[in-house]
Amino acid sequence: MRCKKAKVLISPYIDGELSEGERESFESHMKDCGNCRAEFEETRNVHNLFTGAERFGANYGFTTRVLANLETKTRRKELLVPLFTRFVGVVAVLMIIGIGIVSGRFIGRSFSFQKPGNIATFFPLDTFNATPPDSVGGVYLAMTEAGNEK
Repeated sequence: MRCKKAKVLISPYIDGELSEGERESFESHMKDCGNCRAEFEETRNVHNLFTGAERFGANYGFTTRVLANLETKTRRKELLVPLFTRFVGVVAVLMIIGIGIVSGRFIGRSFSFQKPGNIATFFPLDTFNATPPDSVGGVYLAMTEAGNEK
């Protein structure tokens, strides 16, 4: 048996949880390895201290107070996460708006705008044909004109 495996089996050996084969292999390794035997002795001494220690009962309501404190701490953590996500969302929206404003100014400066003199110069009525000749409205108007009457 290797030292790494023997160190893992120290506590189960003390608690009597090893099978017969594992126990024999462990004891044989302890006879041959001084380092593992020293660690085993330390662990067994600590185990004996705890098993021989006097037991004290918890005060009335101790468990309730501990559980209440745990719930309070988990609630605080849960409240911080939504607050952080809202903060990140607000920062992202403000950045997008800022980028839009800055880019709009750069785009606005690159075009030279002319002061309009008359709106009719920008929107002549010749460019707008309310009823193109190949549309339903255009065909209807062509049929109802005075020259096409029978």
